[in-house]
Amino acid sequence: MTARRSVEERRAQLVEAAVRVIARDGVAGASTRAVTTEAGIPLGQLHYAFGTREALLDAVIAHVTDTERIAVQHAHVPPGATGRDALAHLLRTGFEGYLDLLAADPARETALLDLFVHSLRRGDAAPVPQYVTYYDVAAETLAHAAAVTGCTWRVPPADAARMLVVTLDGLTTTWLADRDDAAARRAAALHADLLAGLADPTPAPEGDDRAH
Repeated sequence: MTARRSVEERRAQLVEAAVRVIARDGVAGASTRAVTTEAGIPLGQLHYAFGTREALLDAVIAHVTDTERIAVQHAHVPPGATGRDALAHLLRTGFEGYLDLLAADPARETALLDLFVHSLRRGDAAPVPQYVTYYDVAAETLAHAAAVTGCTWRVPPADAARMLVVTLDGLTTTWLADRDDAAARRAAALHADLLAGLADPTPAPEGDDRAH
């Protein structure tokens, strides 16, 4: 157990170091030596923890994406609130949590953007694996949001998930461009309402008092 924890801690240390290096120097500058120097650990530890540099880069994407998912899904609705208004509130507070995370550590998103460009330059087959992860996380997030607010999506889940990814991409790049917190939050609120408008309250089952 101690050995496993030690490896997991080392992996986390290397991922955080890689985020800092990529944000500062780009993926091209994130050599294994640069990352281990940033982390303050021997070069051999990276190969032991990840095997390859590409595996480390994949771990960076997974880590940052999971951090974003937690920030968005941490949003709550008032007790007992259901329906489209509750869904819009949940999405709006989720977007605000994401924007808080972005403002607190822009380097994480800068690193993800550079990793995306790296994938394109590397010639990864479409769809780029990074975005497959984004779509999966978005679908999970929207399924959770609909379930806790008693709603059902009128559009295919994959389409709603893509719209969420488009929204987050837009919020990210425009905020990085102008650092306008107020404008970002206004845009987030508008997009929350647009997304919620694609869902309807789930009809109560026959015989349920709520159906009357």
